[in-house]
Amino acid sequence: MSLSLRAVSAAVLLALLAACGGGGDGDGAGGDKPSAHPTPTADGAPPGSLTAYDPPTRFERHGLFAAPGLETVALDGLKAYYVAPGRLAAWDLAGDKEIGTLRAGHSWTHLPEYDGTYKTVPHAPGLGTVDGKRYAVAAFPTSTKGFGLSTKSIGVEVVAMDADSGQEAWRTKWDLPKADDPNLYLVTYVAGVVGRTAVVVSHGKDRHPVTYGIDLVTHKETWRKDSFKAQLVQGARVHGRHHGAADDALTLGAVDGATGRDLWRGMKVGEDWTVKAFAPDRVWVAAPEGRAWRAALEGRAVVDSATGKDLEYEGFGEPEHQIVKCVDDQLKTTFCAAHTSRSAEISAYDRAGKRLWRVGGPSDDSTRRPMELQSAFHGVVYATFNDGTNAPIVLDGATGADKATDPGYAPLLATTYVGLLYEKRGMVDVLRATR
Repeated sequence: MSLSLRAVSAAVLLALLAACGGGGDGDGAGGDKPSAHPTPTADGAPPGSLTAYDPPTRFERHGLFAAPGLETVALDGLKAYYVAPGRLAAWDLAGDKEIGTLRAGHSWTHLPEYDGTYKTVPHAPGLGTVDGKRYAVAAFPTSTKGFGLSTKSIGVEVVAMDADSGQEAWRTKWDLPKADDPNLYLVTYVAGVVGRTAVVVSHGKDRHPVTYGIDLVTHKETWRKDSFKAQLVQGARVHGRHHGAADDALTLGAVDGATGRDLWRGMKVGEDWTVKAFAPDRVWVAAPEGRAWRAALEGRAVVDSATGKDLEYEGFGEPEHQIVKCVDDQLKTTFCAAHTSRSAEISAYDRAGKRLWRVGGPSDDSTRRPMELQSAFHGVVYATFNDGTNAPIVLDGATGADKATDPGYAPLLATTYVGLLYEKRGMVDVLRATR
């Protein structure tokens, strides 16, 4: 059975379970879940439609699709694009149906990790528009088998989908130099798109990373950066990690997305540290799970995107105050979650870096229940109570006060039309905004 048919079968099964009251809860949801096929609501919108609310403060179940995780999903208007092992897919959010799938020609189905488990694709597709054409772009590892269990060659394949039709626009591939052990895993992804350039990365065990600039029109390589692992595209800048001759010689850096030219090199970072968006001109350097205390205590967390300079922000570097997540509301505020010596804490920062408010943690002497940050969008914060109920709540981004106490769900990604939650069964819940 193909992956598309399996996804449809899973969707039908989960819809039946939801209608009967069965199935597990998704992350960030609270209370009983309504049917996956909702009845008309008080706002008058028919079940199959999506209505824009800016920002949305209540959601109900609308549909679902199969994807390895929300980190592989890119929302674009009324469509979602996602990468799964060996394929790039497009999903119509309003109609709750797949509208396009591109498969890599010789992609590995799974990416073996050190311990024999399997690693999902780590990035969402890149989205870009050139000459009036919208593209979704993804990259995959490829392998050509030799004799027996040996691998003759490995490489990278980049596929581009026409966003309007869901059909293939183009694809290109190239081989990589052979490694001492050709069966070692390879990870590839598109870090983002700058203008007409897709930023493609390949790396693997015992193989230094390489970042490529691939032209969306000619499909040719326009630049290449050896020993640079791109992780985030922010405007025209590509942020990532430079690898030195020694395995531990790692530095934060940024290159120009159009040319690959170095813009700056900054602080030393550790293995597997990631660069994430903090604000339009700021990035957040996050340490791996279990080692974030060290990053917080060093105070090296928020960095100026233009210069690479470390910035001092309240809450970063405080003893017994571990920043674990930061999300930009795509308007004017960034919200961060921290684990503290007392309880979970949510803080709000303006674009200048001033902390506007904080809820929870040692400084909160109110009687409010502690909350976990889920996401934020256009001036509101979606959170869940950290008291065993997992009940959702929406906060006012300007003050931290309760804005909606019955939102139905607290999505992990949101737009004016929908919110998304990830099911542990490998399914993404699509939530329609109802107010």
